[in-house]
Amino acid sequence: MQIVFRVRYHTVPGQSLWLLLKQGDGSLRELPMEWLNLEQWELRLEIESDGSDPIHYHYQLREEGNGLELDEWGEGRVINPGEKPFIWLADTWHSAGSVDEAYETKALKFLLPDRGPFESLPDMPLASHRFSIHVAGVPMGLAMGLIGDTEVLGNWDVRRAIVMREVAANRWMVDVELDAEEAIEYKYATCDPETGELIEFEEGENRRLEAHAIGQEQCSWIQDQEFRRDPRSGFRGAGVAIPVFSLRSETSCGVGEFADLVPFGHWARGLGMKLLQILPIHDTTAARDWTDSYPYSAISCFALHPIYLRLDVFAEAMPDDWCQRLKQKRKALNALDALDYEAVLTLKLELTREVFDAHFETISGDAQLMDFIAGQGGWLLSYAAFCVLRDQHGTGDFSQWGENSVFSRELESVMWQDGSDDHREMLYWIWLQHELDHQLGAAVAHLHEIGVVLKGDLPIGIDRCSVEAWSAPELFHLDAQAGAPPDFFSHAGQNWGFPTYNWERMAQDGYAWWQARLSHLAKYFDAFRIDHILGFFRIWQVPLEQVDGLRGWFEPAVAVALQEFRDKGIAFDFERFCRPWMTREGLQQVFGDKTDEVIVEFLQTKEDGGYEFREAFDTQRKVLDHFGDKENALCKGLLACHGEVLFFESPGSGATAFHPRYGLQRTLSFADLDCMAQEKVDALYNNYFFERQDFLWRAGGLIKLDALRRASPMLLCGEDLGMVPGCVPPAMRETGILSLEIQRMPKAFGAEFDDPRLAPYLSVVSPSTHDMPNLREWWRDHPEQAKRLAWTHFDEPHASEELGPELAAKVMGQQFESPAMWAIVPLQDLLALDAAVCHPDPAAERINDPSINPFNWRYRMHLGIEQLEVAQTLNARIRTLLRENGRAERENA
Repeated sequence: MQIVFRVRYHTVPGQSLWLLLKQGDGSLRELPMEWLNLEQWELRLEIESDGSDPIHYHYQLREEGNGLELDEWGEGRVINPGEKPFIWLADTWHSAGSVDEAYETKALKFLLPDRGPFESLPDMPLASHRFSIHVAGVPMGLAMGLIGDTEVLGNWDVRRAIVMREVAANRWMVDVELDAEEAIEYKYATCDPETGELIEFEEGENRRLEAHAIGQEQCSWIQDQEFRRDPRSGFRGAGVAIPVFSLRSETSCGVGEFADLVPFGHWARGLGMKLLQILPIHDTTAARDWTDSYPYSAISCFALHPIYLRLDVFAEAMPDDWCQRLKQKRKALNALDALDYEAVLTLKLELTREVFDAHFETISGDAQLMDFIAGQGGWLLSYAAFCVLRDQHGTGDFSQWGENSVFSRELESVMWQDGSDDHREMLYWIWLQHELDHQLGAAVAHLHEIGVVLKGDLPIGIDRCSVEAWSAPELFHLDAQAGAPPDFFSHAGQNWGFPTYNWERMAQDGYAWWQARLSHLAKYFDAFRIDHILGFFRIWQVPLEQVDGLRGWFEPAVAVALQEFRDKGIAFDFERFCRPWMTREGLQQVFGDKTDEVIVEFLQTKEDGGYEFREAFDTQRKVLDHFGDKENALCKGLLACHGEVLFFESPGSGATAFHPRYGLQRTLSFADLDCMAQEKVDALYNNYFFERQDFLWRAGGLIKLDALRRASPMLLCGEDLGMVPGCVPPAMRETGILSLEIQRMPKAFGAEFDDPRLAPYLSVVSPSTHDMPNLREWWRDHPEQAKRLAWTHFDEPHASEELGPELAAKVMGQQFESPAMWAIVPLQDLLALDAAVCHPDPAAERINDPSINPFNWRYRMHLGIEQLEVAQTLNARIRTLLRENGRAERENA
C-alpha cells in the first residue's frame, strides 16, 4: 500500500516537518518529510498492510539550533485505509491556536450549545474523496457545508452547498466523488441542513486541492482545520474583574469571601456579563502581617487562603458568645473603608480554631474529610506540615527551622502520626482547606448554573518561603530573584523576590509540577490569566544581593562576548564598564549638599579620582540592610548609584561574557563616554535586547506554553504587556493563548494608545489592569494625555479634567465594540458610568502600585453588592452598552 502524506504548514529556513507514525508495539517511527514549497511538506511511504488496521500518526515541527520539537495539537490522527492500494492524505497542521480550539475549552464549552446527537459515516469513504474539518460553535439549526468550482460541489451556487455531517463533537465530514487528476478550489460555509442554502461563507482566499492522482483505485482524505469565520459572528462575551478580597456584602466579614462570588455573579449575569475575573486566591500567610496581603506571593500553589472562609456555616454548632463575637467583629470590620488584613485573618484563625477544638472528635472522624485528604495528592500534607513548623518557629523562612530546614517525607510522616501534637495541628490546617474547597466549589457550581465563567490568575512565581521551595527546592533557583525591567509600571524595574524556575529540571519529568498545578486550578476555574507570560520565554533575573530591578538581566540570554567589544572597536575596561561609575559631579546631582557626608561614610576614593563603595556597602542589599528603609533619601540615592553601570558580568563566565544594563543610555556612566564609544555601546545594546535573543526565547517559550496548554482544559489568557519580544505573539497564537490588549499600553511601536476596535479576535480587551491607576484616577493625574485620548479616539476636543459618565460610556463602548472574544472591565471603571455610585476619590480605588514594594493590597468596594443590585442608573447603562455592542446574551451567536 502506498500512502502520500502531504501537510500544509508555513515554514521558514531552519524548520522541518516530521511524520511520527505509531507502530504495532506502540513506539513512534520518526520520518523526515520533504519540503515542497513554503506552505507544504510531503512524504511518500510504502506500508505493508491489508488495510484492516487503522493508521495512527501525527506531525512534528523541528528547528535547527534551538532544540525545538513541537507536536501538532490534539491526540493524533487516525485513518482506516481499507483495501485501496493508493491513499493520498491532504492534511493541514493542527494548531491549538484556532478559534475552534478556544471554543472547546472549559470556559466556552458550557456557554455554547451542546449540539449532539451525532451522525455516523463508515470508517472507509463512500466515494473517492472524504473532506473533513474541525468547526466548533456552529449555531443550533445550522450545519457545515462544502462548495466549490465543480459541478459536484455546486459551481459556487449558494443554494447548492453539500451538507456535511457532524460525526463527532465539532468534527464535520462528507464523501464526494471527484476526479483526482483535476485541481479544484473550494470553501466551507455554514448552511441550512434542509436546503443546502449558504448562510455564511468562510473568509479569505479559496482553498485549493491540487491534482493528485497517484494510481488506480485511489482514495483521498482531505483533513482541514479552522473555519475562517467573521469574528463578529462568533462568541463575544463581557466580564467584570474584581479581587475576591475587594468584594463587600452585608454577610462578609471585613473581606470578600468565596460565598460573595454568588450574589456578585448574579448581579453581573443580570446585566448580560458572563465572566468574573479574580486575582490569585492561594494562601500567602508567611509573616502574619499586612505584607502577606500580596496575593502573588503564595506559600502554596495549591492551598486556598483561609481569609476567604465564611464563618457563618459554623454558627449553629457554636455557643452564643462565639456567634456574638462574630457579629460584633463583622460589624466593626465591615465599617472600615478598606481591608484590615491582619485583623481579619487573626479573627478568622481564632474563631476557626475554637470551632476545631470544640468539635475535634467529630472532625477527625469525618469520612468526607478523609476522602478529601486521600484525593489531594502529596501537596496537602506538605502544606499542613509547613504551617505547623512555620508557627512553631515564628517564621515562614524555613532556613531558620534548624534540623527541619530540609524537607523529607519521613519528617512529614512522623508529624502526621496519629495521636501526636503535630498531627492535631496538621489536621486543623487540612480541615480549613476542606472547608475552603467546599465553599469555593459550591460558589463555582452556582456560577455555572447561571451561566457565568470564573477566570483565575496564575502567578509567575512562588514565595521564597513557601511549601514548594521547602519541599521541592530542586525545581527552583533559590539563589536568584525574579522581576521585571523598567517599564510603564516602575521606572526602577521590579524585584518580586521570587526564586526563578529550574526549567531544565522541570522538563525532565515532562513538567509534572505544572501539570499538577494546572489540574488543581481546573477544579475551580474555567479560564485563567497567565501572569507575566513573558517569563515563560525569559525571566528578568536579579542577583540575591541586589534590591531593585535595574541590576538584573534576562535569563536565558545570549550574552555579549568579550570578543564582541574588540570587534566593535570598544576599549573594554571591566572597572569602567562593570563597576558603579561615580564622580563628584555625578554624586552632587544625586545628593546635593549631602555629597561630602555620603563620600565619607559610604565611599572611598579610587586611583583615578573617582569613587567606589566601601566593602560594607558594595551591594544594594548591604545598603538597604544599613538603612532599613527603602524610602530614606540617602538609601534611595545609594541604590541608584549602584545602578550606574553599563554591563553586568555573566555569572560563571570568568569575565568573558556580559549583559547590558537595561536603559544604560540614561546613566551618567554612559553620558561620560565619548560620542564614538556611545554609538558602539548603543549598537551592542540594541542587538542584545532586540535582535539576538528571539531564536533562543522562541523555542523555550513554545515548549513551556505547549506543556501548559496541554495540562488542562481551561482557556488560557496571557498578560503580554511591557517589553514584548517578537517571538511572543506568534508563540501565543500557536498555543491558543489569548493576548491582553490595554488601550493605555499600546503594542504598536510609536503609538500612544491602542484602538480596541482593532484588537484580534483571540484576545481580551480591558481599559485597565489591577497594576494601573483606574480610568478616573489616570484621567485626573494625566490631563494632557487624557485630552489627547478623548480627541483622537472619541472626537471630544474639549474633554474635562475629570472623567464624567458620558465620556466614560464612550470609553466602555469602544471596549465592548471590539471584535475581541472577551471584554473584561474592572469594576472601578464600570462604576465611572454613574457619578452617584463611584467613589469620590478615584485613588481610593487603586488595587496596586508596582512602584511601591511592598504594597498594602487592601482595596474594598465602597458600596456593597446589595447596593450594586439596586443601582438602577448604573445597571441600565451597562446593560445598554452590552446590548448595543452585541455582547449581551447570545444575540451575536
